[in-house]
Amino acid sequence: MKIILIAAHDPKLVIGKDGRLPWHLPEDLKFFKRTTMGMPLLMGRVVFEEIGEKPLPGRDCIVLSRTKTYSGIQGVHCFDTSEKVVDYLKQSGTEKVFIIGGAFVYREWIQEADEMIITEVHQPYEGDTFFPEYRNQIGVVWREVKREDHERFSFVFYERIRNTHPKS
Repeated sequence: MKIILIAAHDPKLVIGKDGRLPWHLPEDLKFFKRTTMGMPLLMGRVVFEEIGEKPLPGRDCIVLSRTKTYSGIQGVHCFDTSEKVVDYLKQSGTEKVFIIGGAFVYREWIQEADEMIITEVHQPYEGDTFFPEYRNQIGVVWREVKREDHERFSFVFYERIRNTHPKS
């Protein structure tokens, strides 16, 4: 199973402010939808609540929450530990899962990720939620394999360098 983190952050690693994205980049939202369509999305409770407590169209939601269960919502699977998420994903035969946040989930899963797809937002923003620092690991843990530069942002694709995975 391939674990892929997908996120957008500014130069200071800001990913959110007051429970929302601090920027409006329609091209990034379209890219996110196109990239994750048909794949399961793993997120924390706060992100799930931000998207309206329902699965995004065409994608199952796996919610990591210690306080809520969201039982009875079709297309939503809720677990209280990452170990239970891993067991579920293995049993379901999932080939890929996209980790979509928030900050706690990114921090918990970045060590398990095989790939990252990062939208680097060029302008700095004020924020209260941050992506974990990974940039000092480029060339050691992460290798940039593709970049698509645009005026206000860049899509950057990373893969984990062999023999750096904690379970290797």
